[in-house]
Amino acid sequence: MSGFDALRRRVLTLVGLGAGASAATYAAAAAAATSAPARTRRIELEFDVAVLGHTNYDDESGASNRHPDYAKRDKDPKKFREGFMQSDLRGSSFFHEGLVYPAGTIPKPKDGRDINWKFDVPPIGTFFDRGWVVINNKSDGPYVPRKDPHLLSHTDYYLGGVVTADNMSPPDMIATVGLQHHNGGTASFLRAIVGGTGKYATACGQIVQTHWGNNTSVLQGLFIPDGIKPPSPNFRIKAEIYV
Repeated sequence: MSGFDALRRRVLTLVGLGAGASAATYAAAAAAATSAPARTRRIELEFDVAVLGHTNYDDESGASNRHPDYAKRDKDPKKFREGFMQSDLRGSSFFHEGLVYPAGTIPKPKDGRDINWKFDVPPIGTFFDRGWVVINNKSDGPYVPRKDPHLLSHTDYYLGGVVTADNMSPPDMIATVGLQHHNGGTASFLRAIVGGTGKYATACGQIVQTHWGNNTSVLQGLFIPDGIKPPSPNFRIKAEIYV
């Protein structure tokens, strides 16, 4: 008897089927035995987040097609920008963190450039965002160049408290993945909820992440010309969660 046949017989026995059961019956039984429990409760949740620009770090060592004027960080902002617009930055990685607030704490921005948050209210949580840059400004095949979206990332939203040395793993975290960020500062992105902790331990679903103005922390990064101090973005998060 082959290893697969032995495994098949073992699973059939465990799920109460005879050894002569058909492959279709076996497949259905195996799927039923391993499927996740049905999510019966739907939660709609909204909150605001503010990126802390001084926590942003980039690593462009994986990007092999950077234009020389961009790669060497030319002091002329125009040449630096033109070099950026001729660079393929795929393969770069990034990390930053930020703060979470109840929805409505950060006022609705006038436009994508509005600085509408000055950290006037204590946060209720922390988020961590890390991933890869997907900007490709060089044409090397179909569907490129592509200046937007900027990032493909995994983001964890800790909603049960701010992460500190005394509170290193707050409860009620939501984990999300997907694309995000747009030059115009007005786009929304649909991202998947892939799990969580606490009351979101069995969570699945989706979020809509919308750019929600900017805050007074200064964004740092290799993609920013020397001497330029741009504000960091805020986002409104609308979550549709099934638990």
